[in-house]
Amino acid sequence: MKRITILALAAAVAGCTGSSSTSDTGAAGSGGGTSGSIGSAGTSGSAGTTGSAGTIGDSPGTAGTSATGTAGTVGSAGTSGTAGTSGTAGTVGAAGTGGTAGSAGTVGTAGQGGSSGRGGITGTAGAGGRGGTTGTAGRGGTTGNAGTGGGSAAGTTGTGVNTLPFSFFIGADVTDQETQSATMRSTLLTIMKSHGFNYIRLRTFVDPKASDGYDKNNGYDDVAHTLSFAKQIKDAGMGFLLDFHYSDNWADPGKQCVPVPWYGATTITALATLVHDYTKDAIQQLVAGGARPDMVQIGNEITPGMLIHRCDSGGQPISGMNNPVTGSISNWANLGTLLKAGIAGVREVDPTIIISMHIDRGNDLNSSRSFITNATNQGVSFDVFGESCYTAYQGQPSAWMNTFTMLASMFPNMKFMIAEYGPEQKAANDIIFNLPNNRGVGTFNWEPTTQGAWNTGHNLFVRSGTTYNTTADVALYDQMKIDYASRL
Repeated sequence: MKRITILALAAAVAGCTGSSSTSDTGAAGSGGGTSGSIGSAGTSGSAGTTGSAGTIGDSPGTAGTSATGTAGTVGSAGTSGTAGTSGTAGTVGAAGTGGTAGSAGTVGTAGQGGSSGRGGITGTAGAGGRGGTTGTAGRGGTTGNAGTGGGSAAGTTGTGVNTLPFSFFIGADVTDQETQSATMRSTLLTIMKSHGFNYIRLRTFVDPKASDGYDKNNGYDDVAHTLSFAKQIKDAGMGFLLDFHYSDNWADPGKQCVPVPWYGATTITALATLVHDYTKDAIQQLVAGGARPDMVQIGNEITPGMLIHRCDSGGQPISGMNNPVTGSISNWANLGTLLKAGIAGVREVDPTIIISMHIDRGNDLNSSRSFITNATNQGVSFDVFGESCYTAYQGQPSAWMNTFTMLASMFPNMKFMIAEYGPEQKAANDIIFNLPNNRGVGTFNWEPTTQGAWNTGHNLFVRSGTTYNTTADVALYDQMKIDYASRL
């Protein structure tokens, strides 16, 4: 959010896709029998009357111990020979040596985040012993929930994976400190970590030097400046959330300005191509620079949609000057196209990055439910859904709790976060931490390094000389380190 207007981030963690496990084809049992022609599609997959089909028979079945085929009655009239190919993941192995039972087929192993992004599907059969029975489902299964150990950020259709050594994010947006020296930023991160913060959110604008841009002189908040700060965040061992505004200036519920360089796009397809290419290029630059985002927010407080207005030199909408084609929420087909383009730009570089959505309706259950429903109906695949929750704009924590609790019930595979908040720090974190099944992934305090209307004096860090001093509210975060220790 802007200091005068509201910002926010949104999104949910993805389910893994089970993959099939393939095994070697065992050779048919042979020899020993008096008339042991090879049976086709044996119903038991066994050699002789007892040996069941091996999963991965490493060597051909040998003859029975007797030349007359009397070794354990095996191999006399080889009625089974090679097992039938009923297993879906490879043909059945041959009988074990001497007619002993082949071992059971191995099960399909876990998938690693399928590209379809629609929850893990059942793993295909292992190379079945016993007639090729279906293998056990891969981890992540049809529910799309987190994989073993809660590593995946499971969303309704997402694929994002939390690769960090903690599952709850105590975060903050400190982009306003980008203008400080690298030494000062490093000092700030060290102090924040010592009080429990483990995740930092940074915004980025398309061209802040444009005619409607945020910083026409220095270009702060562009990809290059974001990379410099984000590299420090990653080097500090903290999580990094990248907040795409898809604008040259602040994007929020009151304005979603189309970047000036994108004015030439006159169709939704052309606009979506620009979103995709810009997003992909930014992620590639960050990854190459050692600043891979752990989470990416597709749009900022996109309650009204995105890429709607043409704006003046101050970044404010010009009356009657909406873009010829927009991603307004009044046209979900268009908005869905733009959101999917941005998501594709991220996942084509790294499909394990968590994808989040963000609106500013922490106290508005109906609008929040409608957004998630419409987005998923358009095939928008994301992992985490975030809300802005300021007492100045979204009321008291009791309203936020109702919204998140009900959304968690309505969307059982979605994960949630508070993308922006000011005061009520402990209440905001408790609401998200206590959502069922660890489906609340964390919170982001908006500019705790600055005092403003959004936090009514509850800033946490005050810059002084070559360091930052802490305020009394920081003690709340020291307590959270204790209360949330199981997930930190």
